[in-house]
Amino acid sequence: MNMIIAVVFAGFMYNISFDPWIFLVGAASVCLLWSGLYTLNDYTDRFEDAAHPLKKIRAIPSGRVPANFALAFSLFLLTIAFSLGLFIASLTKNLFFVVCLVAMLINQILYTMKPFNFKKKPIVDLISGSLINPIFRFYSGWVLFVPHFYAPLLALLFILGLQFGGYGLYRLMSEEHDKNRKYRSSVALYGSKLKPIFYASLTISVFSFFFACANSVFKLPFLGWLPLRYLLLALLSAFAVPFYIKIIKDPKRVDNVKKYKLLYRFLYFHSILFMLGFLALYIWF
Repeated sequence: MNMIIAVVFAGFMYNISFDPWIFLVGAASVCLLWSGLYTLNDYTDRFEDAAHPLKKIRAIPSGRVPANFALAFSLFLLTIAFSLGLFIASLTKNLFFVVCLVAMLINQILYTMKPFNFKKKPIVDLISGSLINPIFRFYSGWVLFVPHFYAPLLALLFILGLQFGGYGLYRLMSEEHDKNRKYRSSVALYGSKLKPIFYASLTISVFSFFFACANSVFKLPFLGWLPLRYLLLALLSAFAVPFYIKIIKDPKRVDNVKKYKLLYRFLYFHSILFMLGFLALYIWF
């Protein structure tokens, strides 16, 4: 998602020569990296997840996948991801993409593993999980075609606002679990008091998208822009608004396995459609 947004903004700002093969190899590298990191996260949290009302259905804590196999598979995925990253570096003649991979790896290790365990520490858990990771996912797409880290403000606000707010509301679903496990995470300590911050973050993201479309008239470079045709994506997403409002108002509404599965199927379906539309409006028009 973030890589596509980065490439599209870069395309309109710098009129880049979009190479689909470079993008696909880069996207494969990032996807494999995060598959490996999420598998590693589930491996390290397998005992705690087994006590979680929703996470216990995952493959590792449920016992469907042996823990040692999961660890080996995680390391295999990470090896392939970095191999592809080095291949990208040889093609693009810069190491910025590999820098992004290393940054995401380090941050996730700090977030997940002892003695750091950022995800169990207040404030830093939100920064690490919903700001640092998304920004480097964005830049891993940006530097495939632009040889620097200067990116437009509205693009950054769009992805960071969306993912900070979305991640925060997702974490509120685990508030009771964190309290029962005596974690000192942000949601365990502050709970629903954080909701206005997450709401504000999502609002900033939405307005950033519309301002980016509006800036296609003025084309202020430090803000970044999208053609007005991208407003079609907002119109086509209107069907999902009532569902999102219910979840945003009360994240704990998803309090059982059935609702949890339905939520994620819907979110992934809508996200995939949105991103395919985002890329299609760039490539085909």
